[in-house]
Amino acid sequence: MIALFALLPCAMVIVAVMGFRQSGVIAAAIACLTALAIWLSAIYSAPALLQLGQTVTDALVIEALVASVVLPGIFFVVTSSRIGAPQAIATVMGALELSLPRTAILIATGIGVMVESLTGYGVSLLVTVPLLLNVVDRRCAIGLALVGMCLMPWGALSVAALLGAELAGLPVATLAAEIVWTSGPVAAFLPALCLLFVPKWTVSDLAYGVLMGVVLWLGIGLGSHWIGVEVAGVAGGMAVIALSALVARRNEGLGEALSAPALRPYPMLIAAVILQKWAVSEIAVLGFSPELSTGRVTFVLLSSPGIALFVVALLFWFAQRQKVRETSNGETISSEVFRRAWRALASILLFMITARLLVTCGAISALSDLLANLGAYTALAAVTILGATGGYVTGTGLVGNALFMTGAAATGANFDATALFAALQHSATSHTAMSALPVAAILLAALPNRQSSDDHLVMKTALSLAGFSVIVLILGGWLQLYMASN
Repeated sequence: MIALFALLPCAMVIVAVMGFRQSGVIAAAIACLTALAIWLSAIYSAPALLQLGQTVTDALVIEALVASVVLPGIFFVVTSSRIGAPQAIATVMGALELSLPRTAILIATGIGVMVESLTGYGVSLLVTVPLLLNVVDRRCAIGLALVGMCLMPWGALSVAALLGAELAGLPVATLAAEIVWTSGPVAAFLPALCLLFVPKWTVSDLAYGVLMGVVLWLGIGLGSHWIGVEVAGVAGGMAVIALSALVARRNEGLGEALSAPALRPYPMLIAAVILQKWAVSEIAVLGFSPELSTGRVTFVLLSSPGIALFVVALLFWFAQRQKVRETSNGETISSEVFRRAWRALASILLFMITARLLVTCGAISALSDLLANLGAYTALAAVTILGATGGYVTGTGLVGNALFMTGAAATGANFDATALFAALQHSATSHTAMSALPVAAILLAALPNRQSSDDHLVMKTALSLAGFSVIVLILGGWLQLYMASN
């Protein structure tokens, strides 16, 4: 049972965050020190300075991949917010004459999913919570906002999936295709789940929710297949928005609302991502594909969706820099980006060092061997639960993948199901991340006039949705294993 020591850093984070209310950075530092102690103890292998050097260089390459998306992503969010994008979205909502249940579905699984897929890190809550509070009460708004966060497997232009594929040793397209089947059923349930938080819905609204679930899943799957995993969640959210607009009782102001300049960053970003993917493939044919690599992990520089984020944000900053300055409250964009990013990046780097140290010393290999001895179905459930634990502890699919993706892939390889186990790890850690304290903090910050009961309600609702997602993942994974063996 020495293999279980690989879970000790994760357990220490739970104690630090839940027991002692420490910040994410402090918890990450404790996890890193715990992993260092395991390495020094020689439980799995004799420590060597070469191992420590490999750990740090691997972590720095992965950190570069993450930072290339996080920093431009926050730059994009800040710029679009300062030019009035949230207000423009609210105007469009006002121009659609949808019933209350259908409005809730649109905000949570259309707008929420699209914005989270473009930006990540809970940013969509800053958009959806004010919109929801205009149509439902506080309790319902909390539930609906969290439903919209359930599709974090495709958040932040799927940077966690890109990292997961690298750590699992799988082509991105292979992992992306499998994620559609592991997380797709969760997506299909979400619009109907919205009705649990909406009063006075009808059977017609339930049928509408089921239809939107199918549309959301199809949008994600087709977007992932035809364009790439980076825009999968965006495509799903836009499919829900498009169908909602088609069935809405439109008024004359819809066209004008949709043409607002403040909305233009979103379609431009989507176009930029598609253009970048095409350009990268064409450039690669010419033999130009710069990368950072340690031989164990690789970051292909031109493939980062952060390039599209940065270019679009920069264009709009130049075009409307006067308006941006007027709404900046004296804080420059660069200082705001740094203020919002440094804690996340510091935590991620510490967690990356923790994860790579566990891999280097052999702890993750021992854990995967232990899981493999449990049998295929039990191992699948264990990998899913471990992934969910990683997401809950860290609050991001990125770090959850860094902690357990290598072990999940190695476990799956024992059953000739590497892609399935890797996809379940990614899906579990990403779905459950929305129940973590950092995401809850963003949601609570978005609520006006915070009440004493808000904390309990947020955590209870988030954990219920996370538990539902994990059950769907395990049942779906078992079904895939059964079908593959027969």
